[in-house]
Amino acid sequence: MAHTRIRPTQPTAATGSYSKAVLAGNTLYISGQTGAGLDGSPPVLGDPTAQTKQACENVKTLLQEAGGELSDTVKLTVYITDRAHREPVYAVIAEYFGPHAPASTGIIVDGFASADYLVEIDVTAVLA
Repeated sequence: MAHTRIRPTQPTAATGSYSKAVLAGNTLYISGQTGAGLDGSPPVLGDPTAQTKQACENVKTLLQEAGGELSDTVKLTVYITDRAHREPVYAVIAEYFGPHAPASTGIIVDGFASADYLVEIDVTAVLA
């Protein structure tokens, strides 16, 4: 199956080769999005709400670039570094994804590639 890479190279890309998103058929796989902007701008330090909003905006942008929208999301995986962040993180997620009610998994992790990140969200969407 042919696939299309969405934003395959980034100036802030981690070592290795990856894309921010890959469209395979009509399924879009979005790599984990953090509080950092797609332009490489840093996250708001120590603020899980602001970081989650940025991650959701990144997801929204990538969906749009692939020809989709938030309502095409079928699965979220949400990673957070502190159980205390669960409430503010999920309040923001409800703003973006609540009306569409995708399947979701939440995981508490020890950390991310950057210690500044408090949340990371990856998404699977099926585009019409």
